[in-house]
Amino acid sequence: MTKKIYVVGAAILNEQHQILASKRSDDRILGALWEFPGGKIEPGEDPQTALKRELREEFNDQIEVGRQAAPTAIKQYDFGEIHLTVYYAKLDTHHFDLIAHSQVKWCDQAELMQLHWADADLPIAKAIAQAELGKAAF
Repeated sequence: MTKKIYVVGAAILNEQHQILASKRSDDRILGALWEFPGGKIEPGEDPQTALKRELREEFNDQIEVGRQAAPTAIKQYDFGEIHLTVYYAKLDTHHFDLIAHSQVKWCDQAELMQLHWADADLPIAKAIAQAELGKAAF
């Protein structure tokens, strides 16, 4: 039976409606691919709480979580079946202490599709590239 792994990601927006993409460190699983920062939902956590915890752990930053950005993406990898749900988010702090990533980049919607996304993140990146980001209120 395939292991199901429930993961959350943050489509962090700035005032110019740019989206923060993060590049996984080369030495990690799916290294050098771009993703929405986040991570696994721990037992007993709701997705929003997990996302806030992950951003504290990965960037040392505080976020506000908004609505879900796109339908949950399901992708089969050799290590399990990833169920990725991405929420719009806004930074309350701007530390970007990169723990799991080698790089972050603010992207306009058109730039999103120029990045080499992890397979689970790709359909969500496509949806966000077409979204009306002005409606992602907090």
